[in-house]
Amino acid sequence: MVTHTLEHRRKAEKPKDQGRKSRLVSLVLLILSLLLMAYPVVATVWNDYQNVKVAQQYDEELAKSPDTLAGIRQQAEDYNVRLDAAGHHFRPEDPADPEYQDYLSQMLTSESSSIMSRLIIPDIGVDLPVYHGTTDKVLYRGAGHMYGSDLPIGGESNTAAITAHTGMVNASMFDNLYKLKEGQPVYISVLGEKLRYRMTGSEIVKPDDYDAVTYEDGVDKVVLITCTPYGINSDRLLVTAVRDHSPLTDDEADKGWQLQLSWWMKLDLALMAIIVAIALWSALRRRRRLKEEAEAAAEVAAE
Repeated sequence: MVTHTLEHRRKAEKPKDQGRKSRLVSLVLLILSLLLMAYPVVATVWNDYQNVKVAQQYDEELAKSPDTLAGIRQQAEDYNVRLDAAGHHFRPEDPADPEYQDYLSQMLTSESSSIMSRLIIPDIGVDLPVYHGTTDKVLYRGAGHMYGSDLPIGGESNTAAITAHTGMVNASMFDNLYKLKEGQPVYISVLGEKLRYRMTGSEIVKPDDYDAVTYEDGVDKVVLITCTPYGINSDRLLVTAVRDHSPLTDDEADKGWQLQLSWWMKLDLALMAIIVAIALWSALRRRRRLKEEAEAAAEVAAE
């Protein structure tokens, strides 16, 4: 009789153990799935934060050596004058080209510096360091200034073209550039000065339509360039902003890093929330079922 009871218990405990192991495996798989889904969002937010820190360090370093900025600015102005006289161009970035080497030497405050300016667009959460050129190495670190366009120091008849990626797996860059609306500000922090521009329009062109970047007498502007449509990148989105010379206000002070979520990040987080909700609903449903079975068994035993 005792042997029969022990065998009955073992048979009853075996399915319970198997069920417990199955639930543990399911929980581990759920956690791993959520971690994999969360990684792109966390990596993007972290890299966006790091880009802002690098951009802020640029301003902080300039504040330490204001005496050298006037000479660097004058060299940049002279460069733009020479460029205007020779004609703006879209030549490849050839390290063997002396003119390209001259370009790379502009606007650097020290031998170790590599940033030429800082681009801030508060309404779409952009705060990026701007580097020389548009090579892959540059565009994976931040925004790039297009070689052959005016240096981004402002000035009558100057057009500075700045580009950044859209659709990177670990940084927002210009993901939200398409959201910028007419009249919203675009700031260039450069050599100790903050220049304000305002968005005036946008257009979509083909990648080889270089003439879309225009230079107008008496107009100081920046042209922001990125790939479009998202994930396809067959065309280029050009957003133009024209200089606004009115005095800066206290509201336009540097606000630092601000969390900005692209549409794909919101979608990813929504899917994660749905998965967690389904898992919790399933667990609660199972718990309720087990409770009902236990109550039913207790009633049978009482009879």
